[in-house]
Amino acid sequence: MSCNNVNISGSAPGSGDIDFYLAVAKGDFTGYSKVSKFGRNPGVKSADYESIWDGSNLYPWPTAAETLNVVSDDTDDSSSGTGARTVEIAGLNSSWAVITETVTMNGTTNVTTTNSFLRVHRARVVTAGSTGTNEGTITFTNTSSSNVIAQISVDNSGFGQTLMAIYTIPAGKSGYLISLDFSSSKDNEHTFRLLTRDNTVTDAAWNTKEFANARGGFNQFRKYGINKYTEKTDLDFQAIASASSAASGGFELILIDN
Repeated sequence: MSCNNVNISGSAPGSGDIDFYLAVAKGDFTGYSKVSKFGRNPGVKSADYESIWDGSNLYPWPTAAETLNVVSDDTDDSSSGTGARTVEIAGLNSSWAVITETVTMNGTTNVTTTNSFLRVHRARVVTAGSTGTNEGTITFTNTSSSNVIAQISVDNSGFGQTLMAIYTIPAGKSGYLISLDFSSSKDNEHTFRLLTRDNTVTDAAWNTKEFANARGGFNQFRKYGINKYTEKTDLDFQAIASASSAASGGFELILIDN
């Protein structure tokens, strides 16, 4: 590990941990990086767990890398429109390596990516017309399976990026959980859980790694890197409610080169 002009003598949790995490975010440590994932499910229900993402269902994890069809339900999300003009997609390729691609929107007509994505971690509006964001709901759909694996939603105005509390540790990295937070829009009973799946194992199963009950309000756990996740591990933050309610949640990770 190398460091540029950073005092790491107080980097133990509880003393100088804020300085340490800031230094990682700034890129002062070689081989270290920080990931912040946050999501929102607009209508968690009582029937079963749902992932905390822009959909209202369990996240449909892809089983193979595919190109994506990108489309809006509003014609103003186009190259010369008043809404979203270009969007960037960040995720992993078939080798579980990080890739990004920027595509130019064409309204309600599909635009197909050049790259194949095994995972999508985030999509965001890069350039926009006079409204400054997306005017319609933009979906990112696997070309062969037709699964929507990312969505930039609209609620009064466009969100401008996906809100998905899902992530996969890239190849060559290990992830360490730093914090976990969650909240709900109503004073209902909620249960939140973080599931992981290690894809280096054949027929890998999902395991619950974090579990909490809450009734409204904002909650946060500080983990300080206790939980380690190996490369190619999926993380899926989920919730269930006693009655329909919007739920938000997220987590932060430190990634370290293997």
